[in-house]
Amino acid sequence: MEAFKTSVLSFLVPLLFVGCASVKTGQEWRRFQDIARERMDQELLWEKSEKEQASIRKEIEKLLADGLSRQESVRIALFNNRLLQSTFEELGISKSDLVQAGLFSNPTVGAVFRFLISGGSGTNIDADGFLPISDLWQIPFRKKAAAARMEATIMHVGQMVLDTAAEAKRAFDAVYYLNEERKETEEILRRFKEIADQVVIRRDFGFGSDLDIYLAQAMVAEVEMEVARLEREQAIAKSHLNRVMGLGLGRVGYEIIGGEGGKSVRVPSLDEAIEYALEHRLDIQMARFKIRQAEKELELGKSRILKHVALGASYERDPDDDEVFGPGFDIQLPIFDQNQAQIAKARYRIRQARKSLQALEGSVREDVTSDLERIHLHQTRVHQFREKIIPLREKALEYSERWVKAMQLNRLYLLEAQKGLLQSRREYLRALMERQQALVDLELHMGGKVSQVY
Repeated sequence: MEAFKTSVLSFLVPLLFVGCASVKTGQEWRRFQDIARERMDQELLWEKSEKEQASIRKEIEKLLADGLSRQESVRIALFNNRLLQSTFEELGISKSDLVQAGLFSNPTVGAVFRFLISGGSGTNIDADGFLPISDLWQIPFRKKAAAARMEATIMHVGQMVLDTAAEAKRAFDAVYYLNEERKETEEILRRFKEIADQVVIRRDFGFGSDLDIYLAQAMVAEVEMEVARLEREQAIAKSHLNRVMGLGLGRVGYEIIGGEGGKSVRVPSLDEAIEYALEHRLDIQMARFKIRQAEKELELGKSRILKHVALGASYERDPDDDEVFGPGFDIQLPIFDQNQAQIAKARYRIRQARKSLQALEGSVREDVTSDLERIHLHQTRVHQFREKIIPLREKALEYSERWVKAMQLNRLYLLEAQKGLLQSRREYLRALMERQQALVDLELHMGGKVSQVY
């Protein structure tokens, strides 16, 4: 009996230390930080406690206090966007699966006590313990499959980081350019009202007609309607920006400052952009990891043909106190279930993953081509409005003002000139915004900053 106890203890004690495994995510989190720094020059924060939540709120108040820039909107989104913070938890979930994949199955111990109920006295004891040794060849494959899933999770969460940053940029640009357009429109409205009042005065002195007043007032009403529309659109856009940054619905008191639309733009060639995207896009890397993951699942499936093999020891004592002790084994014979369905499933997944990668590579080429064409289109529009159309509109307005003062032109011509300049300036602002959004899309579809291509 003492030999049995000693054997069992010497067998189980080392296993207790093997089973001590914890789930730590520091190494994987540093990889996320590297993605944010290398691709966006930003830091990430993972909110794990009320203390960290309070620290984040304090940082947000500091950033909003002196106005919000485009870069600051991205920074706030990256550590306060609720969907992104939720996605960060996938890191811990995948790491838990990876740790679990490396754990041995628990040993089993069983015992039967039989008491004589007639014809004598004594107790029959039958005890045995088994440790599954099939884990010895299954665990390496389980760990490889879980490690591949861990890599896929890192790529997925990393892509969510890039998506969130891009969404923050688009949301900020929408608010900024709507604000600029509204200010332009309000200034023109002020001048329209002044001219409309002058039309009424001139009619009273016999230098105009009621028709002139009706047309002038209609133009004023149209611009007033545009101001109201822009105010509503700006409120909607700011609500979207607040949501992306994880702010409450009531956070409207901060000021939007700065814009990057006026900067000159240099973009890579189509071949350069596609080559960079195929190498750096995280979803492309994730698709490649999914192929590896499916291949590891196939290896794991093949290793599980013998699903259960266990070695152990058995002890028995009869009512006469005779004791027997010896080794034993327990094996599940693969007669009916040879894991053939899971093996076939893994093969299907390998083919599916490879075809998905091919489809994604085709989408990359389409996305990058579309983004570059949009950038070139809006670059042309920006140039035309800035260098040609707006200067011509300003000359037309100057001409109208000069001859209206000389009483050689009706003030309605002045209103038309002002209206034309307003429309051109608004189209210029929209071209700037659309060019910025195309640049954001290009960086997202390439998987990095445009400047990194050169």
